[in-house]
Amino acid sequence: MLKKSLIVSAIAALILTGCSPMRTQGTATESAICRALGEGLPTRSRSDTQQTQDEIGALYADFVAACPRFKNLVPGKQA
Repeated sequence: MLKKSLIVSAIAALILTGCSPMRTQGTATESAICRALGEGLPTRSRSDTQQTQDEIGALYADFVAACPRFKNLVPGKQA
């Protein structure tokens, strides 16, 4: 009986741990990837077509969604 309650307690602890909010800062690899991608983002030009402007805007939005700590790398954006 003690073994069964120990197993149930361990499972409950694992479930509760999985539900707790976690603050992750990312790994060094993730940071390196985001920095490299951010530094390679295209810049906009007044001579860009509307389609190109839209595509670059979507790329910027995707980058910020994937790498929110590096949004300062988006050209034309301030930290």
